Amino acid sequence: FTTTRPRPSRLRYATLGIGLALVICAISYTIIWDHGLVAQLSSGRQLAYLDTYRTSPLPYGRIMINQNYQALLQPSGIDSSLFRTKQQGGGGDMMYDKGYADDDSACDNALLFLPQSFAHNGHGSQLNNYLLAAMIATFTNRAMIVLEPPASLNDFKSNSQFGCPSEAWKTVMVRAGGVPKRIGWNADFPAGLSRLVKHPAWLSRQCPVPCQESHGYEDWDELRRANNITLVPTPQEVTCTNANNGRQSNVIAMGGRQIRDYFAGHYKEYMLDRSPPASLEAAMKSSSTLKMNFEWALRLGAAPHEARIFGGLQDRHEIWDYASAFMGRAGILRFQPWIARDVEEYITQHTELPLDVPYDAIHVRRGDKLESDAKHHVITYWSRLGMYNNETGSMPRDYIPFTHYLSMFDDVECNAEGEPRLVYVATDDPTEVQKEINALPKEEGNPLLTKYLCHKFQFVFSPFEQSLGFHIETGPSKGDCEERYTRNVASIADLMILTKSDMFVGEYNSNWGRLVRTFRLKMNDSAKIMNGARPVLERRMKVAWGHQHPGPP
Repeated sequence: FTTTRPRPSRLRYATLGIGLALVICAISYTIIWDHGLVAQLSSGRQLAYLDTYRTSPLPYGRIMINQNYQALLQPSGIDSSLFRTKQQGGGGDMMYDKGYADDDSACDNALLFLPQSFAHNGHGSQLNNYLLAAMIATFTNRAMIVLEPPASLNDFKSNSQFGCPSEAWKTVMVRAGGVPKRIGWNADFPAGLSRLVKHPAWLSRQCPVPCQESHGYEDWDELRRANNITLVPTPQEVTCTNANNGRQSNVIAMGGRQIRDYFAGHYKEYMLDRSPPASLEAAMKSSSTLKMNFEWALRLGAAPHEARIFGGLQDRHEIWDYASAFMGRAGILRFQPWIARDVEEYITQHTELPLDVPYDAIHVRRGDKLESDAKHHVITYWSRLGMYNNETGSMPRDYIPFTHYLSMFDDVECNAEGEPRLVYVATDDPTEVQKEINALPKEEGNPLLTKYLCHKFQFVFSPFEQSLGFHIETGPSKGDCEERYTRNVASIADLMILTKSDMFVGEYNSNWGRLVRTFRLKMNDSAKIMNGARPVLERRMKVAWGHQHPGPP
């Protein structure tokens, strides 16, 4: 009825390098991708928003899209060639570096992801769910197919929780040279999550929605709801037959809630399993953990030697970090071209952030988190300062102050020349944060520079109009598709700026913090790892409070 482990592929390998994998098992570290620790980087601050490597713009209609605005990684950090080449495998078979047999069987096993059930959550939550779904699909050797609802079943009149760019409208020209008149929605324009994210072909395997003759959206959505972990501890797989080719499809249908529940309660255990094989013969079996992890890594874009390193990692944090670094390099999260176009306009024309100089970033998440997930951490913070009344529950503020985020710079070397640090602040509470900054000492003769210990800061805030609300699902205009789209663009712009900063200060209680961290990870050079170096590089981050390591997205 279902599978608890990845379906074995039909690939055969001459050897898996078991000896190498066992050697790598001893490696279990984390490194900070910092200028003082990584030899190939200079000692100075040098990470700016714009990639230092030239990238070719991508055509989109009559305009060209700047790739610096299409992903959370800089373009040079994405290798688009990972899934294009073939290699010769053992036994005369063709081994694909994709990690699965690239033939008619590629679509036989599918994870059907229905994102609408989670569409009323924020950007970070929805995107992290998408990444978890990709982890499950690649681990279980399934094509990940995104299924959006038809317009008649969509929760949003504009057919997407992310609002409507100009392309979402169907228009006609009333008179030559006039303004196009809107006459309805563009039925061919992507809906739902697909309006935001460009789902990669290497993940979907370019497979269509299975069994379209016998299963409509409502049928798949009912099967999604049936995957309730409290009732069914193992996700149920449904087998159906495709009328167009007669092939059977084995499908697991899940939405955002199911992805999170089954990841934590079912798949994670197998993903972390690194049980050593009892013998060489056992290691070569398709069901061995060594071989399954090897093929999982290939499906995430790893080269064979990187897949062996991955299979040898024992520490659970390193397993998640290495897998996340694979996904980032493979370009798993690229935004649609209209998103890139409008984010570029927003950043270049409306923010005051210079894009060609180093900058740091601070993310201050308050809002609804203060009444739920973050409340315990806020109480802990004030309790440690002796300023929380256990009897009345009173404390100076119901949030962690901005000065605490600035204290993350205490062990950062001050600029010898007295140059200020440029810091971008992304927050859902800008008015209060600005008041806190205004109360700090200022540089004599320059009120724009804030002094804190030996540091000088020049803060840049998001220019987004506060009255529209910050969360995609909050604010008086949350139902207006244009203003919803404006909030969407502003949020993606903030995410890009945070992720590409020189140093990031935030916390992992927020989905944003976990998402930003995922795309600040990088695999170390394999040769260096073999010489004892640490496998995972992390661009410099400071955790203001809460958990110091978030684990998977």
